Formats: sequence, C-alpha cells, structure tokens
Amino acid sequence: MAKAWRRVGTVILGAALPAMVGGAVLAATGVHAWAPYLAVTAVSALSALVAMVRHRRRRPGPATDPVRTAKELPETEGAPERDPSPARALYDMTRPIRPVPVQGLPDGPPFVVRAAVHSQLMHIASPGLLGNSEAINIPLTGHNLLVSLTATGEDEIVLRSLRAEVTDRLPLLADGSSLARSRMPDIVLSSDLLESVQRAVRAYRPLRSPDVAIFLDRSPVTEPAELGADPVLPLTVAPGGSATLTCAPVTEDGRWVRWRLTAEIDCAGRLWRPWWELTVTASTGFSLFSPHAAPVPQPVHQLYPDHYDPGDPDRQRAAESTEVRFFELTGHTSQDGEGFMSMPSRPDPDREPPDAAEAIRRAAGLARAGDLHGAAEAYRAAAEAGSGQAAYLLGKLSQDRGDHDDAVLWYEKAAARRVPAAYNNLGMLALLHGDTDTAERWYRRAMDVGDWAAAVGLGVLVSQRGDEAQAEELWRLAGEHGTPNADYNLAVLYERQGRLLEAEELFTRAAERGDVQAAVHVGFRCHEAGDQTGAKRWWRKAADAGSADGSFYLGLLLVREGQVGQGEQLLERAAERLGTPAQGVTRTSGPDAASTHRTGATAASGEVHAAYHLGLLHWGRHDVEAAVAWWTRAAGAGHPDAVFRLCDLYLNVRGDLAECLRWASFALELEGVTVDQLESLAEWMCAIAEHLVETAGAYEPDPAAAAGACFVAAGAYRRLTAHDDAYRAAWEDSVQRLATLAERSGSWRAHVMAASAKADFQ
Repeated sequence: MAKAWRRVGTVILGAALPAMVGGAVLAATGVHAWAPYLAVTAVSALSALVAMVRHRRRRPGPATDPVRTAKELPETEGAPERDPSPARALYDMTRPIRPVPVQGLPDGPPFVVRAAVHSQLMHIASPGLLGNSEAINIPLTGHNLLVSLTATGEDEIVLRSLRAEVTDRLPLLADGSSLARSRMPDIVLSSDLLESVQRAVRAYRPLRSPDVAIFLDRSPVTEPAELGADPVLPLTVAPGGSATLTCAPVTEDGRWVRWRLTAEIDCAGRLWRPWWELTVTASTGFSLFSPHAAPVPQPVHQLYPDHYDPGDPDRQRAAESTEVRFFELTGHTSQDGEGFMSMPSRPDPDREPPDAAEAIRRAAGLARAGDLHGAAEAYRAAAEAGSGQAAYLLGKLSQDRGDHDDAVLWYEKAAARRVPAAYNNLGMLALLHGDTDTAERWYRRAMDVGDWAAAVGLGVLVSQRGDEAQAEELWRLAGEHGTPNADYNLAVLYERQGRLLEAEELFTRAAERGDVQAAVHVGFRCHEAGDQTGAKRWWRKAADAGSADGSFYLGLLLVREGQVGQGEQLLERAAERLGTPAQGVTRTSGPDAASTHRTGATAASGEVHAAYHLGLLHWGRHDVEAAVAWWTRAAGAGHPDAVFRLCDLYLNVRGDLAECLRWASFALELEGVTVDQLESLAEWMCAIAEHLVETAGAYEPDPAAAAGACFVAAGAYRRLTAHDDAYRAAWEDSVQRLATLAERSGSWRAHVMAASAKADFQ
C-alpha cells in the first residue's frame, strides 16, 4: 500500500507542478487564448508519464546473496501482473542455443562444466531497458537448460545434485521477441522478414526430452524433479568422458523470473559448487486470432509442442495430434519491426456502383462474341462510373491486345479502388518492361493482401537479381497453395542447380495440376527414356490444353511414326497463331516490318517450330508456295533455319536475288544464328558477289547487287569478329571490297552501304 501511495504522489507531483507554474506565468502575462493553456496541459501530462516510468524503473537490482530470504517472495507471488511494456519488435532466432557463464568456480578444476539455454521463443530486453548494459534474452517456460560435464583429469567426477532458487520476480519489460521456426510459415512474407526467417529455419533444432523438471513456482524451490523411471542423479562421468543433463525450467508466472542454479560436483574427494544466473518467463505475448472469437493467449507449449508441459509430462497429446504444429506469424513486419502483433490492414475493395455488375456481365458477353470494341466501351462506362472491377477487366482487355500503356492506366485506377488482382498485374507489366523497383512495390502490395500469384512474380524478380534462395522459398510456398507456374519455376531452378530428382518431382506435380509447360517437359523426358506412350500421353494433355509446344512435339512424333495426316493436323494447330497458307502470304514481321519478332513468339516456341516443319513437309511434296508460306511465318518469328531456307529458295529456285539479300540481311539481326551459320552466310555472300562481277560468270554482271551481297558478308564477319578476333582480317577485306564495288557501280545506295560498313569497322 505504501508503495502505491508513493507512486500516486510521484505522478501527481510530476503533473501538478508544471501545470501550476505554467498557468501562473500565463495568467500573470495576461494571456487568455486557449492554445497556450492546452500546451501547458500537454506538458503536464507528459511530465506525469515520465515520472511514472522512472518510478517503475527504480526497482531493486538482483540479489547478490545466493540464498534469498523467503520473506521477500510472498509479496510478489500470486497472480501475474500485466505486461506494462509489450514487445514492439520481432526477430527471428538464428542462435537458439545460448551459453550461460559459470560462476563460483576456481581456476583449474579437473573437469569442464557448461550450461546453455536452448529455447525457441525468447523475449528481449534491449540494453538500458532494465538497467542492463547488454541485451537480456529471457527464454520461455519449458525450454532446455543443458548442463554438460566433461572429466578432463584422471579421476571420475560425480554431479551430486542441482539446487534452484528464485532470486527475483519483476514486471516483464521487453521491447522485442525472438522466435525460432521449424519450417517456413504458411503465409506471405515481406522481403525483410523472409530473409531472416530463412536463416531461422536453418538454425532450428528441436528440444530434447528433459531428464528433470525445475518447478520455479514452488515455495521454496529445492531440488529438481526427475522425470524418468531411473534416477539420473547422482550423475557419474568416467575419466575422459562427458555427459549432458537436460533440465526443463517451468513457471506459470508472466513476470521476469530471475533464478539461480547451483550444482554440487565431487571429484577426488573435493566438492565444487559452481552456479549460474538464469532467467525465465511464462509470457509469450502472442495470441490465437479467430474471426468469430476474442484473441486467446497461447502458452509456449502450444506454439512449440516440444517445450515441456507439466500438464502433459509424457507428451501424449503432442504425440496423438496429427496436426502439423508450428508457429505461424500472422502479421506483416517491416524493417523497423512495427506492426507484427496484428494482421496488416486489408481493406475491402471500394463499393461497386449499383449498375456495375450488369454492365460487367454485358461487356463479358460482348467479349465472348468477339466484339472487343463493344466490350471495351461497356467496361469503360462502368469504370468511369466508379467500378474498380470494370477498370481491372478493361486493363486486362488492353493487356491481351498488347496495349500495355492503356492496361497500366486502368490497372492503376482499379488499384486505387483496392482491387487486389490489379496489384499483381501492375507488378507483372512493370517487370516485363524492366522496371524492377516498381514491379517489387506492386508485388509487395499484392502479397500483403494474400495474393500468391504475386509471390510467383516476386520470385522471378529476385531470381533475376541473383537471390535464388529467396526465389526458392517464394515459389515453394506458392506451389504449396497450388499457384500456377510456381512448381514449374522452382523445378527449373532445381534443374539449373543440379537437383535433378527434386526438379523432376516438381515437374510431374505441376503437370498433374494442369501446367502445360510442365506436361511438355515430362513428355520430353519420357521420350528421351524411350517411353513413347508416356510422351504421347503428356504431349496430348498439353495439346488439348492449348499448348503449341505440346501440339508440335506430338505432331512431329506422329509424322515420324508414319501417321502423317494426324501429325500434320497437330502441327497446323500449333502454328495457327502465325496464320495459315489459306490466309495468304502476308508478312507481318520480317525484313520489312517495324518489329522483327511477333509479340509472344520466340524462335524456340512450338508454334514457330511447327511452321518450319510444315514448310519441310510441303517442300517434300514439291508444294513450293505452301513451303514458302510456312517458312515465311517461321522466319518472321525468328527461326534461323527458316530464314536460310528462304534465302536459298529465292536465289536458286525463284531467281529473286533481291529477296534473297533481304532475308540474308534479316538473318544478321537474329539472336539464335550460330557461328557456323554466320560463317556459311559470309562465304556464300562473298561467292555471290564474285559471280556478279565476273563477265563470264553464271549471272549478268551487276556491281550494285554485288555490293549488296558484300555488305551482308561484311555484317556477318562483324558479328563473327565479336566472337573471335581471328575474323577481323576477313571483315576488313569485305569492307574494302564493298568500297571498290560501290565505286564501280556508281550506285548511291552502294555508297551508303560502303560508308556504313566502314564506320562499323572503325
């Protein structure tokens, strides 16, 4: 009671004195405005708060006498006080085992004795919080206290007894919590938390089953209670041997319990009494949250079942439980550690306008009917009326049409109205355009609202930055939730790292979940192993799901097996996005187009390979027109072999040198052209140039056309020189030859080509 009155007096004095002095000064100077008096009131309240905090910190320090008198304990025993300063920061534990300094042991004993605390959850008091010079780690009840004894001399040593004493019980002041994790939590994590969690998972070690329990709430605390059928004390260690005794300190007190453990060790007729200063608490500060009930505090043995629970000493409940139990952090944290105690703010999307749902249904119907313009207008009207969903769908429609700028505009409007899917798509488009900072920002926002697709995208981003460990965790967690592309990306990563068995398991799991890329991969592996039936099954599954790769591989396999009709149909299905011969030979890409690659197609895609092989089929039937049509589509999409086929066909079949040179120039811009192909192209173009300047050659002399061929040869040697400087002499010869041909031809275009080639060489 006296302590309470002293506390009240301190607070009143801290508040009243500033208030009286400040008010008197204002009244004496004739101040009547309310703002200065409000400021004085605020200062008075702050002064009272400071006084109260200082009073709380003026507590007696730890006892120096190993035997604390029993008269001081009843005053603090009883119901635990509420934590006056809840933890504000969260740290993942990378050192779950911490040694404790031994005291009271003279130098040179014939043994080594050590004690270490192994806990998976600790509260942290930073330096100065409790009058401490270093940070204090306060482990939770039921942890392991490992007492190790090693006989270093020629005599055996005997641990006779252990004795525990509580030295103080103080209000728990902690400004941090440190926790271990047995596995990655099954939630989306922010980047700064993810890296520390990965380290904590690697450092995790399960607790041992204790040999003895130390019940610190009993009064007086005496010797530990042995838990096994056979006594463990006294513990004898033979010369040169060692042994470890596992203790479980137990308390239900939510305060900061300080206690001392003293050992009696006998060796060669002499008795040593080393001791350790230890701490423990029962308070976790964590609760189980439910949408239908109030938060329920979680004892440490519920968070970590291997912590000793006096109510279940044999751990029967933990053994009978089939639930995978591990601690899940349900909150988002940032680098300053704020906000980990509660879920991040996840507001619902803005309320949709009354007519938005009907407008969206009408727009979707127009889109299914092929009226994309009408669908866009219907979406636009609803979006401008305030519909976030319509803005998102309009952005998706623009994205599908390749108008990424318009897609970003509408996605941003949807994001402003809190449509979570828009966050992910904005991240994807930013990553596609190389803006990784913007992409990461949007992916993080999407992850904060639980979008696992964003975790897949963020994995791609961090993988590009070289952080494969974080990418692996993101893809693994997303894959466990069945997120598309997560398993496939992780399998590709494992394959690159040489983890082939894990990669194949993931490829198969992804294929079984409907990932067409994974199905193509598994089919290819079956084909390599000689399992043609398995290859057909997986490729057909991919083809039926719309995969051009699946249709190409299955079609090519059937053609080679003699089922040409079925195989050709599959090849045409694969290549249909590039157009068909019936649609006419309309070059949408190639040497005359603004872009050399069709959006979404690459030289390695199934549709491009299918077009090339369809050209081969028609060429074998002597159907030159159809072959040209398919090769033109494949070449325009970047297939090098198709480009060289067209060069040869236009020169030697159709006699069209200009078209041959146009496709040869296009070949110089392709990334997939090999060194051998470039070398052959250069030699071929040089030979054509020689024929075009000889009066008795196979062609009519044409120095201007010869200059065009020599210009292509110079370009090929330029690319070859980038690989091997040995080609520089040939490059220089072709540039000089081009200059000579330009002078002979008198052609303005030949002079321009010669000047360009000379500038490149210099």
